[in-house]
Amino acid sequence: MNRKRISALIVLSLLLLVAFVASYSYSLFESSISGETEATIADWVIKVNNSLISTGQTETFSIDQIHYTKTNTNIKAGKFAPGISGYYDVQIESKDSQVSIQYDIFVEDFESQNLRVKDIDLVQGSSSFTKISSTEFRGIIPLGTRVNQILRIYLEWKDYNTPEANAEDSAMGTKENPDVEIPVTMHFIQYLGE
Repeated sequence: MNRKRISALIVLSLLLLVAFVASYSYSLFESSISGETEATIADWVIKVNNSLISTGQTETFSIDQIHYTKTNTNIKAGKFAPGISGYYDVQIESKDSQVSIQYDIFVEDFESQNLRVKDIDLVQGSSSFTKISSTEFRGIIPLGTRVNQILRIYLEWKDYNTPEANAEDSAMGTKENPDVEIPVTMHFIQYLGE
C-alpha cells in the first residue's frame, strides 16, 4: 500500500506541476495590456540672422550690408547700381534643435529685370546643399550640428546698356526711397530622411 500511496502522491504532484505551468504560460500570452507612457516632443529652434523663426510666423529681414565683388569708379562707394555685383550672408542657427532640418530657398521675380540673384552657396556649415534650379535651392542640417550655417547670396546688377534697360535703371535710381526688395524665401521643415 505504501507503493500505491507514493504513486498517488507522485501523480498528484505531477498534476499540480502541470496545472501551475499551464496557468503561468497562459498569463504570458494575455492579449490586452493597459498602462501609461510619457513622451516629450523634440525642440525646434531656428534663428535666421539672430531672429527666431521657428514660431510659425513669416519674418522679413533687412539686409543692410552688401559686400561688393565688382565695383565701378563712376559709382559712389557703398552704393549698388548697374555694373556692380556683390553678396550678403544669411546665418542659420539650429544648434538647440533636436531634429534634423531641411530648408528650401526660393528666389522670386524682382521688380527689376536687370537686378538678380546670381547664385547661392553654403560657405560655412555641415549641411548638404543642392542647387535644384536657378531659382530653387535645398539644404539639410543634420541632427547634432553645432556650427551655424552661413549662406552667401550673390547679387548682380547687369548693365545691358539698351534703351529699355537704361530706362528701368533710371526709374529705380530716381525713386524717393531707393531701397530694393530682394524676394528670397526660406522654408524650414523637419527632415525625415526622404
